[in-house]
Amino acid sequence: MMPNGASRLPPVSPRWSVVLWGAAYLAIAGLLQVNARVPWDADTSYHVAVARLLRAHGILHAFPWTPFSWLSDHYADKELLFHLVMAPFAGLDWTACAHVAGTLVGAATLFCSYLVLRSERVPGAGVWALLPLCASLVYAFRFTLVRPHVVSVALALVVLWAAARRAYAVLAVASALYPWAYVGWYLAIVLGVVAESARLAARKRPIWRTLAVVLVSLALGIALHPNGLDLFRLAWLVNVKLLIGTAWAGTPGLELGEEFRHFTLYEWWRYLGAAALATGVSLAVSWRRRATDSVGLAFALGALAFGLLTLFTARFAEYFVPFAILSLALASRHVRWRPFTAAVTAGFLLYQGGPLVGLLRGLREREELIPDDVAAYLQARIPAGSQVFSCGWLLTGTMMLALPERKFIVALDPTLFFFKDPALYRLWFSIPRQPPPDLDEVIRKAFGARYVMCLRERRFEEFFERLESGPGVQTVLSSRFWKVYELPGRE
Repeated sequence: MMPNGASRLPPVSPRWSVVLWGAAYLAIAGLLQVNARVPWDADTSYHVAVARLLRAHGILHAFPWTPFSWLSDHYADKELLFHLVMAPFAGLDWTACAHVAGTLVGAATLFCSYLVLRSERVPGAGVWALLPLCASLVYAFRFTLVRPHVVSVALALVVLWAAARRAYAVLAVASALYPWAYVGWYLAIVLGVVAESARLAARKRPIWRTLAVVLVSLALGIALHPNGLDLFRLAWLVNVKLLIGTAWAGTPGLELGEEFRHFTLYEWWRYLGAAALATGVSLAVSWRRRATDSVGLAFALGALAFGLLTLFTARFAEYFVPFAILSLALASRHVRWRPFTAAVTAGFLLYQGGPLVGLLRGLREREELIPDDVAAYLQARIPAGSQVFSCGWLLTGTMMLALPERKFIVALDPTLFFFKDPALYRLWFSIPRQPPPDLDEVIRKAFGARYVMCLRERRFEEFFERLESGPGVQTVLSSRFWKVYELPGRE
């Protein structure tokens, strides 16, 4: 079903072009992955570790490897689809597994963008699908990370298009997959509302069947998920109590990822300025054409919503940029100037070309934090089943890969420890920063840990010195990146 005036639009591209663009996106995503010899983001190692656990133990219903986390006995794999993609390759070296998974999900996101634009007969759809990577350094960086948010972006694009086009079969499948793919599955509801808002702005009657399809499909996806009930609880914890109640509220004692902080005004304009300009142009064009092109308006409104969210947290930049650029692509159908696509591409490259080259170079500089020989040495010194005390949470996945079947303090965001036992969380947080006199005894008694493994950071120097001066404490490893200790006594 095409918009009014479709006869003036170019014919849809031949089917063979779909195959060619699919192959091109695989190649581009693959090159971006192998450019980073070691995956940049520490979360990637966690996802590979979970994929290996899934391969070894089947579907997980508990997570005893982080006993102090809420997940230990309320486990919900909020990225099960992503881990299932990884599982067949989990037997490879972890970097190879990450590169393959990153290539597949990255290419899928580009391909979904292309299919949306192709279905709307956007001239140069294949090029427009690539332009978000050229428009924002932040988006390009987030795109290269092997993490489930890339899958969520693809699903979000499909959900909004399907809701705006009333393609209910596509909408149902995409919505049902969302709870299996990402903890932010509620976005499907928001995007359904955006699509109906665009229809209302076009002075058309909203079709409540759209939201009904989204809600029923989400409910079905949750019901079919092996951790369905806990998945629903986890979504509440992460999206409400974590994002709003702790991250945006600035709760002290909770060190969260960089994506939770907000951009400065300079950063916002420097990295998201092109997306903001694209949103403004597409809003102006689509509003004038709203009576005949509610799809274009829906994408422009979606870009506006995500853009406003980036003023509070950087976490939504990966949605804002592709929605903004795709909304501009949809608006380009109403621009008669033939070189428009080429001019936009050139403008984006002038705006972000230099930083993007620097990003590609920087991604190659990541080093392996625990090489194979160091991992083998630590496995020989720290028995399987041991509880390991760590100073932070970001590198839990790295430690899980190096020391499989050992137990660590917490994985994913630390709030899942905080929600389970706030008092014990505060003790864990304070120990490396304000070490008590009887340090080794406190760690053994409170956490049942005989081993301590921490990234070598200057802010923890007093903690390391006090441990090393403790009676009977042995230094297992003191390297450029790590400090590892064995405490006296039993766990």
